[in-house]
Amino acid sequence: MKKPLSSRDIQHKFMCIGRMHHHAIESKISTTGVHKSQHMILMYLYRKNGEVSQKDIAEHFEISPAAVAVSLKKLECGGYIERNCAKTDNRYNEIRITQKGKEVVEYSRQVFECVDEKTFEGISAEERETLVALLDKVIFNLKQFSGKED
Repeated sequence: MKKPLSSRDIQHKFMCIGRMHHHAIESKISTTGVHKSQHMILMYLYRKNGEVSQKDIAEHFEISPAAVAVSLKKLECGGYIERNCAKTDNRYNEIRITQKGKEVVEYSRQVFECVDEKTFEGISAEERETLVALLDKVIFNLKQFSGKED
């Protein structure tokens, strides 16, 4: 008779899936030459579809403006972004993603889509619905336990 899986065994599977998903994406994205933190900034700039400031980026990612400055310098040197001084305030840089940066984001989206498709390959629509329902229960339980409702 097969021993039932413990909660710990199941939690281990969750962590394993997360690591493997992350590794699958990282292995493909690394070919762009853009570091993970820089990549996240490019994705943010792409979503914003306009000019944002270094301060906006620092606040969004909850990191120091100095850390953002290092990443922005590398992205600018690589031709992925442009920085321009605001006409009204020379201390304020307007940051805009370039076409080269957009191409990295588009490639990344293709990678995400491919990894997501491979992740659920061979799993029927019914099985996916069951999986989502079970995961929703897990999320609900964790929210109840932690007292967080968002």
